[in-house]
Amino acid sequence: MDNDAIQYLQLYDKLNPQRLHHTPLSVTVAMLAEMLCCTPRNVKFILRRLESRNWIIWQPGRGRGNTSQLQFLYPGTDIMEIRVRQLLDKDRVKEALELIGTLDTDEHSRERLWNILHVYLGMHSEQEESSVQDVLRMIRYRPLEKLNTASVFTAFEVFILRQITDTLLAYDAGSGQFLPRVAHRWEHNEDHTIWTFYLRKGVRFHDGTLLTARDVQYTWERLCRQQSSALWLYRDIREVEHKGDHVVTFHLQRSNLFFLHLITNVYMAILPAHIEQEECRIGSGPFRISELTANKLSLLAFDDYYGLRPVLDRVDVWFMPEQGHNGRLYQITERDDQMASRQINHPVLGCRYLRFDFRSAGIQHHPRFRECIRHLYDGNKMMRELGGDRIAAAYSLLPWKSASYRPLQEGSLTVAEQLLRQSGYDGSELGLSFLDKKEEQIEAQWLQQQAARIGLRLRLLPCTQSYGTMLYGRDRGEIMLGMEILEDDWEWDMINFFGNEGNYLYHALGHEQQLQLKSMLEGIMQLEQEQREEILDRIERRMREENWVIYGNHLNQQAYFNRNLYGLHIESFGFPNLSALWIRKK
Repeated sequence: MDNDAIQYLQLYDKLNPQRLHHTPLSVTVAMLAEMLCCTPRNVKFILRRLESRNWIIWQPGRGRGNTSQLQFLYPGTDIMEIRVRQLLDKDRVKEALELIGTLDTDEHSRERLWNILHVYLGMHSEQEESSVQDVLRMIRYRPLEKLNTASVFTAFEVFILRQITDTLLAYDAGSGQFLPRVAHRWEHNEDHTIWTFYLRKGVRFHDGTLLTARDVQYTWERLCRQQSSALWLYRDIREVEHKGDHVVTFHLQRSNLFFLHLITNVYMAILPAHIEQEECRIGSGPFRISELTANKLSLLAFDDYYGLRPVLDRVDVWFMPEQGHNGRLYQITERDDQMASRQINHPVLGCRYLRFDFRSAGIQHHPRFRECIRHLYDGNKMMRELGGDRIAAAYSLLPWKSASYRPLQEGSLTVAEQLLRQSGYDGSELGLSFLDKKEEQIEAQWLQQQAARIGLRLRLLPCTQSYGTMLYGRDRGEIMLGMEILEDDWEWDMINFFGNEGNYLYHALGHEQQLQLKSMLEGIMQLEQEQREEILDRIERRMREENWVIYGNHLNQQAYFNRNLYGLHIESFGFPNLSALWIRKK
């Protein structure tokens, strides 16, 4: 059956470029043998099989060398659907992904095939030995970056690392309180220079070894040894001391009121000291990695997890190129899947924005040019003309700050054209980098069109591989479109965004700008929250006034969930808490 669909599609593509059905096409057996790379005798066997499936009508010519008549009865996409289902029935997902990704057809037909795949990549139960396993399948539209707590800065990778690792404490955004995790109790001295944590007993890593205070010490040492770009956040740590297996103390060089925020983030996720891991595949979190390839990540519930074991037994994540869908698909179980499933809309903290390459020479250094781009890249106009996931014009990373901000002037093409002339722009083509995803591509094309209306030439540079090509490689343009989504602990994440030496913003800014940011952030962790927030406001004001970045729109992230899935709780970055998900059996 596998070969029947393949051979039908081979003949259909080569003989029928006009996509005619129930129309006789003149062919010879010799022609078909060449197309199928087989003998004339085998061609006749193939034709008989296709006829028996009522896919073709074959009328052989009379006499040697005479032409025959072949009619295709079904569109290629119908047979392609059969082929995709065959592959999925055999769990050959990678081949199905490649088949759909390379299909040259209309958008409607392509969407039909994606919907079939989405049905497969959903919540289902599998019989395994004597028990039934609840499995969640997810789709991601870009490759997986390295799972390394020392260098991670992309949202999905942080999300996965939080499933397989754990921290001393957790931050609860709803209450603004810190909650016990691996540590059940903690304390500090009067001037906040010594922080002591008391660890739970019996916490195990995925390889069965016990987690101890030495592992916490090792995690800090590893961060230093790998020269993590986040080290500047932890520069107050002078020493990490473990007292036996269940007590660990951090000695700081100066008072730090913000220290618990630093302990709860993924950079300090506890790793086993007895294994040196380039990527963090073994932790103590609720899920453990059972498979990791370029195309697939499988997570199994960790039965020995010290907390509540996840109700899900397995999570499979398949990685595929961006193809015609902008929402996150977690489980689809019916045709016309999106209409039949629950749609979750989650306004996220953060926004889409533009930044400039200040490390390279060019017109982007001129203040009038950047002001020109601000008038072109107008959040309100994009909402009206593009819609999509855009829900509000952004003037800050934080939606409530944007809501209270009143711009002095809305975007104007007339003003933009005047500013472009005043900047001394010479008509040369400039690069506009962006991740090659649907909404980013739409926005980049829109900006290119706006720029063309005032005589500014932009060349689109879609980044199709990894984030590194936009940071350092061929996809780096004078202007870069990005998106920053903040964790629930937004205060920590904003400090990290403005100061982390490994992220997009830092790699776009020039040396003097970096020094200015570091100077403004200096001492922020010694302050109370209200004073910290004032500093962050001051930094964003500098960004707006100098147009170092230009904010676009706040975003709504969509996800589609099977109606039998319960326990939905959306957390940081708009992802669900996998540990709480469960399926209600019919």
